[in-house]
Amino acid sequence: MDGVETLLAIEAIKQLKARYFRLMDNKDWAGLRDVFCDDALFDARASLSTDGNGAEGRAAESNDWVYEGGDTIIAFIQAAIGTQRTVHHGHGHEVEIIGPDDARGVIAMEDQIWDASGTSMTLHGCGHYHEEYKRVDGRWRIHRSRISRLQVTIGG
Repeated sequence: MDGVETLLAIEAIKQLKARYFRLMDNKDWAGLRDVFCDDALFDARASLSTDGNGAEGRAAESNDWVYEGGDTIIAFIQAAIGTQRTVHHGHGHEVEIIGPDDARGVIAMEDQIWDASGTSMTLHGCGHYHEEYKRVDGRWRIHRSRISRLQVTIGG
């Protein structure tokens, strides 16, 4: 890849992650499914804690919160946020192109979740997504995603 191709790939990955946040907040599950590879892996073990591996705060029924396959990932996200109001922000994208169809990155994030009425906040978190991307049929998609938290507050 030359410099321009690298920059175009980095921008495409930034746009991919922006779509991820928007589609999740708008509950567009079919659109959200399209940002993941078919064989994607989503590791949410540390999504409710700051201990790095999610041992604190993980629900007993969490099934370790590691999900494989695009359809399984979307089913988890849909069940986790349901009709709650969500706002996800991603910024400070650090993207490294490691091959013509492979990349990795770290994205700083903040999310806020309220009940369906929007009157009571149920979660406020800050942290990072650690990801790997693959270009499939000419389009970048998320291949591996892991959440880590620096801060998480559950409940108002």
